Amino acid sequence: MTIRKFLIDLTVLLLMLLTVVGCGATENDSASNISPVTGLEEDPIQILQSSGVYSVDDIATAGWKKSKELSPETLPDAISVWYGFYNQRDVEVRVYESQASAIGSGQDIADVATGRRKPAPFASGGISSTRTSYSAYAIVGNIILLCEIKIEDCQGLIDTIE
Repeated sequence: MTIRKFLIDLTVLLLMLLTVVGCGATENDSASNISPVTGLEEDPIQILQSSGVYSVDDIATAGWKKSKELSPETLPDAISVWYGFYNQRDVEVRVYESQASAIGSGQDIADVATGRRKPAPFASGGISSTRTSYSAYAIVGNIILLCEIKIEDCQGLIDTIE
């Protein structure tokens, strides 16, 4: 056997193996919490207190340290956006008129901000150099809380708010 024939056979074998492995996903795999962007398991999204209406001051009273107000102009229907800290972790607070507005206008954007969904220009392929600053979020009443690393970093804050 020549080296060339060996390399061709090896290439064909590797392609067949990749095809089998790539097509071997089960229905359970698609229903998991694995992020298509990062490949890591994601925290489930918490949606709590559908009738709750909270302000930034309510979040601050619960222990969040308000640092800087951000512009809400790129977040449809957001009333205000604040950056701050809770338990030495970054937490962004996005305030909406109602929970319906937070879910309808803010959830898709929060998915992008946390890496759960690719930004629109990259949704059909391509390579994104976007770095997400947050890895998890929760919707509590009319508020979206973006948590730096995992939802447990914000859990004490979430429990105090509700």
